[in-house]
Amino acid sequence: MAQNYLDQGEYEKALAVYEQLLEENPRNQKFLLGLVEAHKNLEQLQAAKKALQTYLNRPGNYPNIEVELGYLFDQEKQLDSAKIYYQSALAKVTERPNFAYIVGKAFQNYGLLNYAEETYETAQSIRPSTNFSIELARIYGEQSKFEKMFNNYVDIIEKNARYFKMLSPRFSDFITKDPNNKANLAFKTVLLQRNQNEPRKLYNEMLSWLFVQQGNLNLAFIQEKAIYARSQTKQLNNIFELGQIAFEQEDYSLAKQIFKEVQAKTNQPVLFYRSAQYLLKLLQFNPENSVETVNQAYQDFFTAEKISTLTHAIYLDWAKFTANQLQNPQNAIKLLDEVNSSQIRPSQMASTKLLKGDLLRLEGQFNQALLLYAQVEKLVPNSDEAREAKFKTAQTSYFQGDFDWALTQLDVLKQSVSQRMANDALELALHIRENSYLDSTQTDLKRVAKADLLRSQQRYHKAINILQKVLESYKDVAIVDEALYRLALNFESLSNFEAAAEAYNQLVTDYPESILADNALFAQGLIYRDQLNATEKAKSKFEHIIFNHPDSIYFVEAREIFRTLRGDKIE
Repeated sequence: MAQNYLDQGEYEKALAVYEQLLEENPRNQKFLLGLVEAHKNLEQLQAAKKALQTYLNRPGNYPNIEVELGYLFDQEKQLDSAKIYYQSALAKVTERPNFAYIVGKAFQNYGLLNYAEETYETAQSIRPSTNFSIELARIYGEQSKFEKMFNNYVDIIEKNARYFKMLSPRFSDFITKDPNNKANLAFKTVLLQRNQNEPRKLYNEMLSWLFVQQGNLNLAFIQEKAIYARSQTKQLNNIFELGQIAFEQEDYSLAKQIFKEVQAKTNQPVLFYRSAQYLLKLLQFNPENSVETVNQAYQDFFTAEKISTLTHAIYLDWAKFTANQLQNPQNAIKLLDEVNSSQIRPSQMASTKLLKGDLLRLEGQFNQALLLYAQVEKLVPNSDEAREAKFKTAQTSYFQGDFDWALTQLDVLKQSVSQRMANDALELALHIRENSYLDSTQTDLKRVAKADLLRSQQRYHKAINILQKVLESYKDVAIVDEALYRLALNFESLSNFEAAAEAYNQLVTDYPESILADNALFAQGLIYRDQLNATEKAKSKFEHIIFNHPDSIYFVEAREIFRTLRGDKIE
């Protein structure tokens, strides 16, 4: 009750309760410090000092209270008096190192880091078994004493290598992408010095982590190879994960080198075939390879290999490549039919049926697609694949103009355990509801749904024609921002970036309160930055998000991009 009064700012009530509690329990520090906090908030510093002094006059007191009393003098600019109490607390730590934690913590609470540092270092020097490495590391970090900070952290990790995974998020508070950042240099120095004095696999692992944070994946690869050479178990998982990072960062040359290394050395079939999957994907990013060359590589692979649990993902990649790059969905469907006779897991069969359903839907065969989605829900109930199938069922109903049935499916999915699925369902349901009521015939919504279907089929020109007709003769003004946003997306898909930027701009200008306004601003900013080389215009769009859409999901990214464009040093 006293704490609640304190939290609510009812300090007189808190004071009355704490006085009663402290009278019954005069040695209870929690009650004492609550009483002092109430006095301080009531600007009764003398009463607060008296309460602390009363406690200190009793035998067997704890020296952290001297820090509390010293800080009250500190607040009154009586620095000499404050120093007397601080030094007295430190002296008691010298006498009894066990006091170090509560005294050091008290100093830390008030930002008296030099005193806190002295407290912990004194205790450790007197009694080495007293371990305050974590506390000291935190303090060194706040003081920007990075070498001392990392030395302490590495001391801890040396005793138990598993601590690195726990502590690395703390390193991220100081480590940046800039290799010349002071913290980066300090960490690298600590690790190189130790590795030179006594080479250990552990130091290579931490150096690899550092190089990944800096985006220098080549150096990270060198460290990972050194780790592999020193390892008795010869695990390649970390090297494979580094290859995935290189692939995601579009460093395709390095990714290829890494996956070939994994294939050459691994004795694990899973890693071998997962590397093979990436190597086949990488063929598509080599401008010297035609689509026929890539397709032949997939064909050669499956001439040598059967469809199995290990190769299934590669086979689906081939089907997607056939549909999208060769623009032959009929052949892709035939490839997927071959999976039916193979021995694979139910979840793999479900993903096969999902893909086939998508391809049939693109071909306008909605009933066959819906049948496959229903089969997926029965094949792997309550799974991610089942939820994906249910969403696609709702989406297909939306494409067909059956909005009531689509909403029934979507309302179930809004409770999904998958945040992405719940968000997708909520977004589509909101789109249908907002654009259904004022137009009883749902003419505009049906047109937009048709345009969405055409866009999913990559028939962008036809989608644009329909959306432009909606904008010319809409019955419900609520649909206009949706139509403009979709118009811009289609223009982007055709690389008509000027037209896309114009459509986004019209949305933001005419409908600034639209829930799509921040989406449009962000997309427009990226177009100006990445496609039209208009930095100042890009800056204005990201700045608009920062000042006018603070709740936007794009806020953090927009702020970072804006600062970069402005020339700020990002750490």
